Amino acid sequence: MASYDAGMSEVELRISDDDRERAAAVLHTAVGEGRLTWSEHDERLEAVYSARTASQLAPQLADLPGGAATGIVPAARATTTRPAMTSRLTSPDAAAGEPLRVMLGKVARRPDVSSGRVEVEAVLGAVILDLRELPAHVVVDVVANSLLGKIEVHVSPGTRLVDAGTAALGKRSLVERRSARGVLPRPDAPTVRLSGHSVLGHVRVHVG
Repeated sequence: MASYDAGMSEVELRISDDDRERAAAVLHTAVGEGRLTWSEHDERLEAVYSARTASQLAPQLADLPGGAATGIVPAARATTTRPAMTSRLTSPDAAAGEPLRVMLGKVARRPDVSSGRVEVEAVLGAVILDLRELPAHVVVDVVANSLLGKIEVHVSPGTRLVDAGTAALGKRSLVERRSARGVLPRPDAPTVRLSGHSVLGHVRVHVG
Protein backbone atom coordinates (compact mmCIF):
# COMPACT_ATOMS: atom_id res chain seq x y z
CA MET A 1 0.00 0.00 0.00
CA ALA A 2 1.25 3.47 -0.80
CA SER A 3 2.35 5.65 2.13
CA TYR A 4 0.66 8.97 2.71
CA ASP A 5 2.23 12.26 3.79
CA ALA A 6 -0.17 14.24 5.99
CA GLY A 7 1.68 17.40 4.99
CA MET A 8 1.19 16.92 1.26
CA SER A 9 -0.72 19.94 -0.01
CA GLU A 10 -0.18 20.28 -3.75
CA VAL A 11 -0.36 16.72 -5.03
CA GLU A 12 -2.08 13.93 -3.15
CA LEU A 13 -1.80 10.30 -4.17
CA ARG A 14 -4.99 8.52 -5.07
CA ILE A 15 -6.00 5.60 -2.89
CA SER A 16 -6.44 2.05 -4.18
CA ASP A 17 -9.25 -0.50 -3.92
CA ASP A 18 -7.18 -2.28 -1.26
CA ASP A 19 -7.12 0.93 0.79
CA ARG A 20 -10.90 1.21 0.54
CA GLU A 21 -11.28 -2.44 1.53
CA ARG A 22 -9.13 -1.95 4.63
CA ALA A 23 -11.19 1.09 5.58
CA ALA A 24 -14.44 -0.81 5.03
CA ALA A 25 -13.19 -3.61 7.31
CA VAL A 26 -12.69 -1.06 10.11
CA LEU A 27 -16.30 0.09 9.67
CA HIS A 28 -17.64 -3.49 9.64
CA THR A 29 -15.84 -4.25 12.90
CA ALA A 30 -17.00 -0.98 14.47
CA VAL A 31 -20.68 -1.66 13.80
CA GLY A 32 -20.26 -5.23 15.05
CA GLU A 33 -18.84 -3.84 18.31
CA GLY A 34 -21.60 -1.26 18.68
CA ARG A 35 -19.32 1.74 18.06
CA LEU A 36 -21.38 2.80 15.03
CA THR A 37 -25.09 2.63 14.37
CA TRP A 38 -26.20 0.98 11.15
CA SER A 39 -27.15 4.33 9.64
CA GLU A 40 -23.69 5.70 10.49
CA HIS A 41 -22.09 2.54 9.06
CA ASP A 42 -24.01 2.86 5.80
CA GLU A 43 -23.24 6.56 5.45
CA ARG A 44 -19.53 6.09 6.10
CA LEU A 45 -19.30 3.01 3.89
CA GLU A 46 -20.74 4.97 0.98
CA ALA A 47 -18.18 7.71 1.60
CA VAL A 48 -15.35 5.14 1.78
CA TYR A 49 -16.19 3.58 -1.57
CA SER A 50 -16.57 6.98 -3.26
CA ALA A 51 -13.33 8.40 -1.80
CA ARG A 52 -10.50 9.12 -4.23
CA THR A 53 -7.76 10.43 -1.91
CA ALA A 54 -6.54 9.79 1.63
CA SER A 55 -7.89 13.12 2.86
CA GLN A 56 -11.38 12.09 1.72
CA LEU A 57 -11.11 8.68 3.37
CA ALA A 58 -9.44 9.56 6.69
CA PRO A 59 -12.41 11.38 8.31
CA GLN A 60 -14.49 8.19 8.11
CA LEU A 61 -11.94 6.33 10.30
CA ALA A 62 -10.42 9.01 12.53
CA ASP A 63 -12.60 8.30 15.59
CA LEU A 64 -12.48 4.49 15.35
CA PRO A 65 -10.01 1.97 16.82
CA GLY A 66 -7.96 0.46 14.02
CA GLY A 67 -8.16 3.52 11.80
CA ALA A 68 -4.42 4.18 12.10
CA ALA A 69 -3.66 0.56 11.19
CA THR A 70 -4.91 1.19 7.66
CA GLY A 71 -2.03 3.62 7.09
CA ILE A 72 -4.48 6.31 6.00
CA VAL A 73 -5.26 7.92 9.37
CA PRO A 74 -2.14 9.30 11.12
CA ALA A 75 -1.33 7.28 14.24
CA ALA A 76 -1.38 10.39 16.43
CA ARG A 77 -5.09 10.78 15.73
CA ALA A 78 -6.08 7.24 16.65
CA THR A 79 -8.37 7.07 19.71
CA THR A 80 -6.76 3.91 21.12
CA THR A 81 -3.74 1.71 20.51
CA ARG A 82 -4.59 -1.62 18.93
CA PRO A 83 -2.81 -4.31 16.94
CA ALA A 84 -3.04 -3.92 13.19
CA MET A 85 -6.34 -5.14 11.82
CA THR A 86 -6.69 -7.44 8.87
CA SER A 87 -9.02 -6.85 5.95
CA ARG A 88 -11.44 -9.48 7.25
CA LEU A 89 -13.89 -9.52 10.09
CA THR A 90 -12.26 -10.70 13.29
CA SER A 91 -15.05 -12.28 15.33
CA PRO A 92 -14.65 -15.97 16.26
CA ASP A 93 -15.82 -18.64 13.86
CA ALA A 94 -19.23 -20.21 14.39
CA ALA A 95 -19.48 -23.96 14.89
CA ALA A 96 -20.39 -25.90 11.76
CA GLY A 97 -24.16 -26.12 11.34
CA GLU A 98 -24.89 -24.27 14.59
CA PRO A 99 -27.65 -21.64 14.18
CA LEU A 100 -26.62 -18.10 15.05
CA ARG A 101 -29.38 -16.13 16.75
CA VAL A 102 -28.93 -12.52 17.78
CA MET A 103 -31.44 -10.49 19.79
CA LEU A 104 -30.84 -6.87 20.74
CA GLY A 105 -27.19 -7.09 19.78
CA LYS A 106 -24.65 -7.00 16.96
CA VAL A 107 -22.40 -9.86 15.85
CA ALA A 108 -19.76 -10.05 13.08
CA ARG A 109 -18.93 -13.62 12.19
CA ARG A 110 -16.91 -15.70 9.73
CA PRO A 111 -18.93 -18.91 9.95
CA ASP A 112 -17.73 -22.47 9.52
CA VAL A 113 -19.26 -23.59 6.22
CA SER A 114 -18.06 -27.20 6.28
CA SER A 115 -21.64 -28.42 6.78
CA GLY A 116 -22.78 -26.52 3.69
CA ARG A 117 -25.41 -24.63 5.69
CA VAL A 118 -25.42 -21.43 7.72
CA GLU A 119 -28.52 -20.38 9.63
CA VAL A 120 -28.82 -16.90 11.14
CA GLU A 121 -31.64 -15.01 12.82
CA ALA A 122 -31.63 -11.34 13.79
CA VAL A 123 -34.40 -10.04 16.06
CA LEU A 124 -34.00 -6.35 16.83
CA GLY A 125 -30.31 -6.95 16.21
CA ALA A 126 -27.71 -7.21 13.49
CA VAL A 127 -25.52 -9.95 12.00
CA ILE A 128 -22.61 -9.57 9.57
CA LEU A 129 -21.51 -12.77 7.82
CA ASP A 130 -18.13 -12.86 6.06
CA LEU A 131 -18.19 -15.42 3.24
CA ARG A 132 -15.42 -13.85 1.16
CA GLU A 133 -12.97 -16.75 1.39
CA LEU A 134 -15.08 -19.66 0.20
CA PRO A 135 -13.16 -22.40 -1.64
CA ALA A 136 -13.86 -23.24 -5.27
CA HIS A 137 -16.92 -25.36 -6.12
CA VAL A 138 -18.37 -25.14 -2.60
CA VAL A 139 -22.13 -24.60 -2.23
CA VAL A 140 -23.36 -22.87 0.93
CA ASP A 141 -27.02 -22.50 1.88
CA VAL A 142 -27.59 -19.40 4.01
CA VAL A 143 -30.92 -19.26 5.82
CA ALA A 144 -31.29 -15.63 6.91
CA ASN A 145 -34.35 -14.67 8.95
CA SER A 146 -34.75 -11.10 10.12
CA LEU A 147 -37.46 -9.63 12.37
CA LEU A 148 -36.93 -5.92 12.87
CA GLY A 149 -33.25 -6.68 12.39
CA LYS A 150 -30.50 -6.52 9.80
CA ILE A 151 -28.36 -9.21 8.20
CA GLU A 152 -25.39 -8.46 5.94
CA VAL A 153 -23.68 -11.15 3.88
CA HIS A 154 -20.27 -10.32 2.36
CA VAL A 155 -19.06 -12.38 -0.63
CA SER A 156 -16.15 -12.13 -3.06
CA PRO A 157 -16.58 -10.88 -6.64
CA GLY A 158 -17.46 -13.75 -8.96
CA THR A 159 -19.41 -15.68 -6.32
CA ARG A 160 -22.53 -17.27 -7.78
CA LEU A 161 -25.57 -15.91 -5.89
CA VAL A 162 -29.07 -17.37 -5.73
CA ASP A 163 -31.63 -15.49 -3.61
CA ALA A 164 -34.83 -17.39 -2.93
CA GLY A 165 -35.73 -15.43 0.19
CA THR A 166 -38.83 -13.34 0.79
CA ALA A 167 -39.67 -10.08 2.56
CA ALA A 168 -42.85 -8.76 4.19
CA LEU A 169 -42.64 -5.02 4.83
CA GLY A 170 -38.92 -5.65 4.78
CA LYS A 171 -36.13 -5.35 2.24
CA ARG A 172 -33.61 -7.52 0.41
CA SER A 173 -30.85 -5.80 -1.54
CA LEU A 174 -27.52 -6.26 -3.33
CA VAL A 175 -24.59 -3.83 -3.09
CA GLU A 176 -21.60 -4.25 -5.44
CA ARG A 177 -18.26 -2.52 -5.11
CA ARG A 178 -17.32 -0.64 -8.23
CA SER A 179 -14.48 -3.08 -8.93
CA ALA A 180 -16.87 -6.05 -8.61
CA ARG A 181 -19.40 -4.87 -11.16
CA GLY A 182 -19.52 -7.01 -14.26
CA VAL A 183 -17.40 -9.82 -12.76
CA LEU A 184 -18.99 -13.08 -13.89
CA PRO A 185 -18.76 -16.35 -11.92
CA ARG A 186 -16.12 -18.80 -13.16
CA PRO A 187 -17.08 -22.46 -13.69
CA ASP A 188 -15.42 -23.33 -10.35
CA ALA A 189 -16.88 -20.34 -8.46
CA PRO A 190 -18.43 -20.91 -5.03
CA THR A 191 -22.21 -20.68 -4.79
CA VAL A 192 -24.17 -18.96 -2.02
CA ARG A 193 -27.88 -19.79 -1.94
CA LEU A 194 -29.90 -17.40 0.20
CA SER A 195 -33.28 -18.21 1.69
CA GLY A 196 -35.29 -17.08 4.68
CA HIS A 197 -37.76 -14.33 5.44
CA SER A 198 -37.41 -10.67 6.39
CA VAL A 199 -40.22 -9.03 8.37
CA LEU A 200 -39.73 -5.30 8.88
CA GLY A 201 -36.04 -6.04 8.52
CA HIS A 202 -33.27 -5.95 5.94
CA VAL A 203 -31.15 -8.66 4.34
CA ARG A 204 -28.33 -7.22 2.24
CA VAL A 205 -25.56 -8.87 0.22
CA HIS A 206 -22.27 -7.01 -0.30
CA VAL A 207 -20.12 -8.14 -3.24
CA GLY A 208 -16.46 -7.19 -2.89
